[in-house]
Amino acid sequence: MSLPHIIVADDDPIFRQIMKSYFGRAGFEVIEFASGRGVLECLRRQEVHAAVLDIMMPELDGMELLTAIGKLHQKPKVIAVSSDAFYLDLAKELGADAVLQKPVSPEGLHQVMTAIRPS
Repeated sequence: MSLPHIIVADDDPIFRQIMKSYFGRAGFEVIEFASGRGVLECLRRQEVHAAVLDIMMPELDGMELLTAIGKLHQKPKVIAVSSDAFYLDLAKELGADAVLQKPVSPEGLHQVMTAIRPS
């Protein structure tokens, strides 16, 4: 049986590495993107269980992605990430399943993992 896939899209390579390590240990196959570009194509190409989206990214930001993902037939669970609480509230209104405020705490990651864990 293959591992569930999770996308981590963030322009910060250190954040991506932390998320890759955390979700990898939790049993996910991690697909990384340095911007929002490529995320939608990936979602159309393969089954993805969840997506961690930074709100502020170059080329295609997390809000644009969240709106586009809402129109897809098969939607992953979406975790919006930002240091700005205003954007996180807006992401919830746009359909994010969970939000994480930067800097991300271990407790916050644990709560998100509980919310998105495959059944």
